[in-house]
Amino acid sequence: MELAHAAVMAALCAAIAIIAVVVPFAAGLSLLGTVPMGLLAYRYRLRVLITATVAGGIIAFLIAGMGGLMTVVNCAYIGGLTGIVKRRGRGTTTVVAAALVAGALFGLAIVAALAVLARLRHLIFESVTANVAGVAAILERIPNMQGAAERLTRDFGTVLDYWPVLFFLAGVFSITWVSLVGWWALSKVLARLLGVPDVHKLEPSADTGPVVPVPLQLRDVVFRYPGTDRDALGPLSLDVQPGEHLAVTGPNGSGKTTLMLVLSGREPTSGTVQRPGAVGLGKLGGTAVVLQHPESQVLGTRVADDVVWGLPPGVTIEVDRLLAEVGLDGFSERDTGGLSGGELQRLAVAGALAREPSLLIADEVTSMVDQDGRDAVMSVLSGLTRNHRTALVHITHYNNEAEAADRTVNLTGRGIADNTADVPMVEKADVHPATAGDDAPRGAPVLELNGVSHEYGLGTPWAQTALRDIDFAVHEGDGVLIHGLNGSGKSTLAWIMAGLLEPASGSCLLDGRPVSDQVGAVAIAFQAARLQLMRSHVALEIASTAGFSMYDQAKVTEALRTVGLEPTLASRRIEQLSGGQMRRVVLAGLLARKPRALILDEPLAGLDGASQQGLLQLLVDLRRRERLTVVVISHDFAGLEELCPRILHLENGVLAATPTAAGGMS
Repeated sequence: MELAHAAVMAALCAAIAIIAVVVPFAAGLSLLGTVPMGLLAYRYRLRVLITATVAGGIIAFLIAGMGGLMTVVNCAYIGGLTGIVKRRGRGTTTVVAAALVAGALFGLAIVAALAVLARLRHLIFESVTANVAGVAAILERIPNMQGAAERLTRDFGTVLDYWPVLFFLAGVFSITWVSLVGWWALSKVLARLLGVPDVHKLEPSADTGPVVPVPLQLRDVVFRYPGTDRDALGPLSLDVQPGEHLAVTGPNGSGKTTLMLVLSGREPTSGTVQRPGAVGLGKLGGTAVVLQHPESQVLGTRVADDVVWGLPPGVTIEVDRLLAEVGLDGFSERDTGGLSGGELQRLAVAGALAREPSLLIADEVTSMVDQDGRDAVMSVLSGLTRNHRTALVHITHYNNEAEAADRTVNLTGRGIADNTADVPMVEKADVHPATAGDDAPRGAPVLELNGVSHEYGLGTPWAQTALRDIDFAVHEGDGVLIHGLNGSGKSTLAWIMAGLLEPASGSCLLDGRPVSDQVGAVAIAFQAARLQLMRSHVALEIASTAGFSMYDQAKVTEALRTVGLEPTLASRRIEQLSGGQMRRVVLAGLLARKPRALILDEPLAGLDGASQQGLLQLLVDLRRRERLTVVVISHDFAGLEELCPRILHLENGVLAATPTAAGGMS
C-alpha cells in the first residue's frame, strides 16, 4: 500500500515539476507539487517520502533536466516538513526552527561549493554584479537618486568582499521564506483534505496471531460513523460459518457496506464480534474483500501483476488459471488501463481468489458485469464454498444470486429481517432483439454517427480496436439502449457521443456539427456516480455542474425536485448520500444545464430494485414530458423497455443485428 501511494504521488509531483519548468512563466505551479509530498509525509513513514522523491526526481530529471529534479526535491522538502510537523501536532515555531537549520545547512553547502569551484564563483559574481549595475543605472535616471546609485555600487563591492557571509545569509533567508510560504499554503490544503471524512475506509489488519477469521459471530453489533447522529447499522446479530454461502440483501442505505467493514475488521461502536483468530485482511488464508467499484482495487499496470500484487515473496500463483476462471482468459499481458468496468471487476475477483481466503466478502461484485460474466463469476464464488471451505458473504440486489445462497438475510437498517418476500429485488432479464422502436421520433437527428471507428494505442504494439464502422442516428425525444457484453466498446462509444473522445475515423455530429467542438452540450453520467461528484455539498455540486450560483436556492430546489429529491438535501454532504441519491444528484446537475441529449453509462449498477424503479420512472417522465433525448449504455435489459424503445447491440466494437441464444450477437 505504501509503495502504491508513493508511486502515484511521485508521478503527480513529477508531472507538476515538469510543467513548472517547461511551460514559460509557470514556475509558481511548482508549489502545487508540495501537496502530494505533504500527504505522504503526513500519513506514512519517512521512507515512503524518500522513495517518492527518488522516483519523481528521476522522472523529472530525464524529461526536464536539473530544473525538474530540483523542483521535485524542493517540493519534497517543503511537503515533508509540513506533513511531519502536522502529524506531530506542532506549529509555526517548529517550522521556523527547522527552516533555519535547513537554511544554515544549505548556506554552508553553497559556501563550500563556491570555495572549491572558483570558476563558477567568478561567473556568479559577474552575473550578480551585472544585475546590481543594471539597478544602479536605472536609479541614476531618477531625479535626486544619483547618490543612492553610487552608494549601491560602492556598498555592493564592499559586501562582495565578504561573499561567504553574503551567500550563507542568502541561503538561510531563501530556505526560511520558501518554507514559511509552503507551510502556509499546504496547511490550508491539508485542512480541507483532512476535513473530508473517509468513512468507508478499510483499515489495515493490525492483529497478531494465527489468521482464522471464521467462524464469525456478531452479537448486538451497532456501528455509527463519526460526526453523525444516527446508527448506520444495527443492532445486529449474525453468524458466519466456514464454507457457508450467505447472501445479504436490503435497500440502498440499509447498512450493507457498513456490515462489510465490520466483517473485515473494523471495530463496531457497540456489541461484540467474536472470531477464533485474526481477521487477516488481505493475507493468505485470511479475509479478502472485493469492492463494488473495482477501480479502487486495481493497482498494477499489467493484469498479471495486479493479480499477485501484495502477495508475500515466494508464493506461487497460477495466474492464467485464475484469470480463466473469472472470464479473463488470455488477458494476463493486457494493460489494466484499457479494461472495461466489468473486466476490472473480474480482475478484482481474481486478485481476491489469489489469496485463497477463508472469508470472502463480495460487495455488489456483479453490478458492473454482463449476464454471461455474472454467471461465470457466481460460479467461481459458489465453487469456493464447495471446494475450499471458504465462507462467502455476498452483498447483492439480484434475486437469482440471493436464491443461490445457502442462507439469505435482509438488512432493514435496524438489524435483520427474517424474510425477503417484500424486498424489491433486481430481476434477471433476457436479451431483447435489436429494434427501431414503435415510437421512434422523426425529423432531423440530434446525434448522428457516420462510420465511427476508434483504436486505442494507435501506432503502437499495444494497439487495440474498440469500435469499427458505427452508423446510427438519435432523434429528439428518442430513447436508445446500446447493449453489449463487457469489453464490447460501449463506454468508448459513450465518450465519443459526449464529445470527450474524438473518433480515429468517421464523424460524430451534434445538430450537424462535430460534438467534440460542443463539449457539455451532450451530458453524460458515468458508471460510478461518486467519481463524478467533485464538490463537498449537494447544492454546490449541482450549481457547479449547471453553472449557476449555489446561493440561488430557487434553481437548486428546482433541480432537486426535477429528479425527485427533497430540497432539504441541498445542505447535505455528498458522503452522506446513498448510491441512488448520488445518481440523482448527478442527474440534477446535468439536467439543469438543459443538454441536447443525455447519455447514461450503466445507470442502474449498484441500485436496489426500488431505487431502479424510481430512477427509471423519473427518466421516462422526463423523456416524454420534456422531449429529453436519452441514450443508455448497459449490459442489462431489466426495466429499460419503456425508457428505451430502440435497442442497438454492440459486439466486439461492431453494431450487430440480432442476439444469439446465448446472449451474444450474430
